[in-house]
Amino acid sequence: MKVGSVRLRVTAWYGGMFAVTLACLGVLAYAGLEQYLDRILRNTMRYDARTIGETILDRAGNRPDSYIASEINKRSFNARFIRITRGDGLAIYESAPPADRSFDPRRIGRPPESASEGSRDEHGAGPRRILVYTYPFTTADGKPYAIETGNTYTRTRQTLRDLSFMFAGIFPLALVLAVAGGWFAIGRALRPVREISRNAERISWQKRHERLPVPLTGDELEQLSRTLNSMLDRLEDAFQRINRFSADVSHELRTPLTIIRGEIESIVRQVPCSPQVLDGLGSSLEEVERLTRIVDHLLVLCRLDSGDEAMPTELVDLGQLAKDTADQMRLLFVEKDLHLTLDAVANIIVAGPPVRLRQVVVNLLDNAIKYSNPGGRIELRVAREGELAVLEVADNGCGIPADHLPHLFERFYRADRARSRASGGVGLGLAIVQAIAASHGGQVKVESTEGSGTTFRFEIPAVKGAREASAPGEESRQSVPSAI
Repeated sequence: MKVGSVRLRVTAWYGGMFAVTLACLGVLAYAGLEQYLDRILRNTMRYDARTIGETILDRAGNRPDSYIASEINKRSFNARFIRITRGDGLAIYESAPPADRSFDPRRIGRPPESASEGSRDEHGAGPRRILVYTYPFTTADGKPYAIETGNTYTRTRQTLRDLSFMFAGIFPLALVLAVAGGWFAIGRALRPVREISRNAERISWQKRHERLPVPLTGDELEQLSRTLNSMLDRLEDAFQRINRFSADVSHELRTPLTIIRGEIESIVRQVPCSPQVLDGLGSSLEEVERLTRIVDHLLVLCRLDSGDEAMPTELVDLGQLAKDTADQMRLLFVEKDLHLTLDAVANIIVAGPPVRLRQVVVNLLDNAIKYSNPGGRIELRVAREGELAVLEVADNGCGIPADHLPHLFERFYRADRARSRASGGVGLGLAIVQAIAASHGGQVKVESTEGSGTTFRFEIPAVKGAREASAPGEESRQSVPSAI
């Protein structure tokens, strides 16, 4: 998965927002529970103090202080610290130190004489902070008392600590589940997008009639698919218009070029001309021939591009076809003093029009002849590699600069325009080879080192079930020297 993928970014954003939200909720829950527990503790201490005043002090009357202490000890209160002080400042009851020594009652400060109802925290009474609630009380007979009840924050802190541990355990699990759920949900949401992308990658000019699947979801993805299909319709229509225009122009040019060529040849045969005029007519004929080749090549490309070429498809032995074609072109090798080495394995069967497959061999060999130096060597190899039939043409000529390699199969592109024009090239041969390979579901590759030579590799699917011969007698290995 790429770092910048939409799924990863959305999941990371979703997980981050969930983590921040969960952390904020945890902090708010902690603070809210802390305030709630503090309020409960204060209310409890106030209730204990009020209960002592109404149920013990009010009923004590003139009884001794020991009665008040015994009544307090008989009853059970939530407060761990109880102190009762008379109006004259004398403490008539004070609870004993707790067994856990969490605080020392003697170190808890006394309330002022005019103490008002309220609570305070005592920090110096021991290792733990204690909440002390002061409740002024006056009995029915007018005796004033200050009732103090207190308790540590132990239970409050323990509850908050348990909440923190619980939250610390739940937070990672919830975050993992949320991220996993978000990853799964976003993956399901983006699945139609992946389908659209995968199908869009398969659409090429050979498969331009195919369209993207339209998910019937009623959302933006359905609208996107329909919009892209509409765009593909417009592109296909524009492509067909351009292709039809090129084919029509090429077809219309063939007739006038044929007439021009016939007229020039008629003049040369019937009218006495000076050498200068003959040279001019010869140059004109060469240009007419060149234009005719361009028109013929354009017609071939238009038919291959449109897929409307009505040529019979046959099972062809690619090795034998390469050998026969090389034999037909041997005079071209002899004229330039070139050596051709043929290494063609027999019984490599492919399906296609023999005319077009022979055109591939001719174009690649012709290209190698043009760019090979006299006395050079050209290798033609046909083999089967897996499910592919491979035809390679390699030369040890001048090679092609690296910056020209990406453009070799463009129409009318020539790495060396001066040499190509002088040798009769029009810049369409390799484009035709690529179009033929694409029409067969294959491809063309090129490797070249400037000054060392060039290798073209033509790959198309071999017919399944047809295997290459293994017997040595069934192989065709031939060397065509410069002089026959």
